[in-house]
Amino acid sequence: MKTRLLVIGGLAAIVAVFVYVMRTGSKEPELEYRYAPVVRGEIVRSITATGVLVALTTVDVKSKAGGIVEQLVVDEGSEVKRGDLIAIIDPRDTQASYSQAEADLRQATARAAQAKVNYDLQIAGSKTSVEDAQVALETARIRLARAQIEAERQPTLTESNLTSAKAQLDLAKQDLDVYERVTAPQIRRDVSGSLARAQADFDAAEADYTRQQELLKRGFVSEGTVERAKATLEAARASYTSASQRSQTLDREITAEMERLRLALRRAQATQDDAIAQRSQVDIARRNLEESRKAVQQAEINLQKMIDAQLNNRIRQSEVVAAEAGTVRSKVALDNAKVQLESTTVVAPRDGVVTMKYLEEGTIIPPGTSTFAQGTSIVQLSDVSKLFMECLVDEADISDVRKGQQVRITTEAFPGRQFRGVVERINPAAATDNNITAVKVRIEVLPGHDLKLLPGMNGTAEFITMSKPNVLLVPSQAVNFEGDKATVKIKTADPLKPEVREVKTGDTGNNGIEVVEGLKEGDEVVVAEIDIAALREIQTRMEEAQEGGGLAGGTRPGGGRPRTQTTTSGSGSGASPGGMQRPGTSGGGTSGGAMPGGGGASGGGPAGGGAPSGGPTGGSSSGGGAPRTGGS
Repeated sequence: MKTRLLVIGGLAAIVAVFVYVMRTGSKEPELEYRYAPVVRGEIVRSITATGVLVALTTVDVKSKAGGIVEQLVVDEGSEVKRGDLIAIIDPRDTQASYSQAEADLRQATARAAQAKVNYDLQIAGSKTSVEDAQVALETARIRLARAQIEAERQPTLTESNLTSAKAQLDLAKQDLDVYERVTAPQIRRDVSGSLARAQADFDAAEADYTRQQELLKRGFVSEGTVERAKATLEAARASYTSASQRSQTLDREITAEMERLRLALRRAQATQDDAIAQRSQVDIARRNLEESRKAVQQAEINLQKMIDAQLNNRIRQSEVVAAEAGTVRSKVALDNAKVQLESTTVVAPRDGVVTMKYLEEGTIIPPGTSTFAQGTSIVQLSDVSKLFMECLVDEADISDVRKGQQVRITTEAFPGRQFRGVVERINPAAATDNNITAVKVRIEVLPGHDLKLLPGMNGTAEFITMSKPNVLLVPSQAVNFEGDKATVKIKTADPLKPEVREVKTGDTGNNGIEVVEGLKEGDEVVVAEIDIAALREIQTRMEEAQEGGGLAGGTRPGGGRPRTQTTTSGSGSGASPGGMQRPGTSGGGTSGGAMPGGGGASGGGPAGGGAPSGGPTGGSSSGGGAPRTGGS
């Protein structure tokens, strides 16, 4: 019995040692793989642009009537039909104006009739024309009127011009002085500061790029990090170049501005000199006025001599013309008053939705003073029977947009919902704003949805340039191209030994690559390879750095290595990459970096921390051994 117990105990010890060795001392393979399934779906290639929803048409409903808005029977969002009441304006003032215009028309008509009778009597009793005398008198009166205006205007104009010229001269002097003493020095300081900041940013970006390259060689960072550092360096270089060019051209700009200000000062001085010289025109205007008065007096004497002998039929005729003109003016005034009176009741000119109110009840609005006056806007009426999106497409992408093209529209108001659209119009000319050239495209939003889209909403338009349904898709990173040959690595019975298989590919879209031959739905292909040897090297360096106090955190007791977790981004096709395959590990996990103690965040775990053997973290117990490597 004792011998049997010893044998059983020995076997148990051997099994325990074997399990311990398998858990802590087994040698990890050099490569691990991340897989993604081959899926069947739609491959899409597209371009996007942002825009705003607009209505089919938009009009402002206006009124020429003046007064208090007594009723405003619609609100923003109200749907109206053609002829529906929108607003009522207090008609009392407008009615009074209409009645006054009617009375003026009757009076003007009577005056015109009386003038015609007087003219007929004048013609009947006279055959002699006094046209020459009248022309002379009218000419003299016109000259007198002009002379009076000039005599009254000239002193004020002269002094006004002189005052204005002095003010302009003082302002020009001030502008030159301020620019010399304040503005130019400030500009020099600003440009110098900008150049210094740009130099500092460039030096920092260059140092960071060099550091990231070194870290990439050592495997601490990804190529994406290096590319971002490179992009930052290029941006800093561009900023420094721009600041340097600005510094080099600053003196020329300041000199040009100084010359412009000096020229303005000389012009202001010349304007003041001209204004002073104009004072002599006052005396000339007075002399012309006196001469014009004498000319009018003489013309009146000559005309009176003709009138004494003849009937003044021309004067009577002018009275008729003036009276008839007064009648026309009164008729126009009456028509305008009628339009204003009718405008006190504002109705919808067409079907639509009220998208904006310009005023509220109780607002006092001014009247339109003529038939051609535009009036006061009451509401904005939009036809939302159709909605459109207007967006700007970059000139580099406009060749992929065509009239009638299908568009997928998403809005900020309804995230996650797509609306169908079709390109209705492409502007024939591009426009440049902030050095960005784009072409305006108008997209009709198609019906068939139950959501309330409104004009003014922001959205994104996706122009479908290629779409193929029901094709086999793999992530782009799964395909290796060498010349005309395309290959993938496909998962086999041993996940650590994928098989290289040649495939025939089709179109490339935003969400992956089409596979025409060589794969079937459900196959799994390699999308990432993990170099364990490189990770061990990194781990060794981290442990050495920890021993020397270079990093926070510590190794596990007994020299156990910490876990390594790796993240590889999935494809846009919806085929989520599977976990890394290793014996004794799970296929999935959370993203993380190489960390002492098996922690899930960068920086390592607690110093010297260790997990029990076989625990959730997969770490080894005190005594050594390599821990498991979790997948992402």
